[in-house]
Amino acid sequence: MLSREEIRKTLLGQRRDLFRQAAQTEEELRWFESDIESEVEERGQEESMVRLLDRLDGRAKAEIEAIDQALVRIESGQYGRCEACGKDIPQSRLEAFPAAAMCMTCAQAGENQAALRK
Repeated sequence: MLSREEIRKTLLGQRRDLFRQAAQTEEELRWFESDIESEVEERGQEESMVRLLDRLDGRAKAEIEAIDQALVRIESGQYGRCEACGKDIPQSRLEAFPAAAMCMTCAQAGENQAALRK
């Protein structure tokens, strides 16, 4: 079983990795824009690349936000408690997904509701 300090270190490492990935993606995009001749690029391909990077960036932002919220819960003593039902989140879930804010039951219920709204 991981201690809260070990989970905190894991979260900080994940956060650092996400920032590194974002910086690397930004550098790759600069290379892509400068290295490919404009007459070879097709507008559709360029738009697809921009949409893909926007999605990746949005996902990274969401992950960083979830990690930051988990770090706040650790500091406040609320870490490991489901934000929806108030029950303890199983240690196995926290070890697999340290930024978890909800137990599996509540997380799945939230996903099902979100899918119905679409």
